[in-house]
Amino acid sequence: MIPSPGDHLLVALIAVAYPLYFMLDWYRRLRLHLETGGTHARSGFYRRNMIELWLLTWVVITWWLWSGRAATAVGLGVPSGWAFWVGIMIVVVLAIPLGHQVTVVRGSAEAREQVRKQFRGVPVLMVPRDNRERRMWIGLSLTAGLCEEVLYRGFLVWYAMIWLPEGAAVLASAVVFGVAHLYLGWGIGVLRATIMGVVLGVAYLLTETLWVPIALHAVVDVTSGLTGSVALEE
Repeated sequence: MIPSPGDHLLVALIAVAYPLYFMLDWYRRLRLHLETGGTHARSGFYRRNMIELWLLTWVVITWWLWSGRAATAVGLGVPSGWAFWVGIMIVVVLAIPLGHQVTVVRGSAEAREQVRKQFRGVPVLMVPRDNRERRMWIGLSLTAGLCEEVLYRGFLVWYAMIWLPEGAAVLASAVVFGVAHLYLGWGIGVLRATIMGVVLGVAYLLTETLWVPIALHAVVDVTSGLTGSVALEE
């Protein structure tokens, strides 16, 4: 499948323009707003991210379908086959200890201190602090799970595979995904997001559907945010 000028434009938007816009706005305004903006700053930040991700994903999917391409070609077909069900079972198995971790951290002062060390600096600004923010965080996590997988694993991997072997395409997409998290720092942001991008990309290739990486992405985001949230409780 030969990419069109519209595909090139969308890749530039996803991989360059939007991350650059977000990072510039983060350093110019968003970070200060989170640090000094009061009780509604985080929920407003979550809401903004959800709107932007859904809008960008809607543009990509609309363009994809308008171009006459099948949803299955970007990983969004009706899931089936043993690989899908094995993948879902693995996600469920991983979700159980990740969910249990939230309970453990809530009940252990030592565990809370260990988690606090991981959420210092910029990442701590993102962590929900009350029940309202936790509900919005769950919404943001589900949004990121679906939208970022469509953008980075579905569309970008498809585009990269036109020029590169499968493994290299997954790695290239993961690096772009990691760099998009530069605002969180090189360690917890770029490095961890790149590694996660590789894992999600491999899951996509093995199951031939986005639904497994979507589920895994959402589970990891939900549980990491809630773990940080209970760790920061006084």
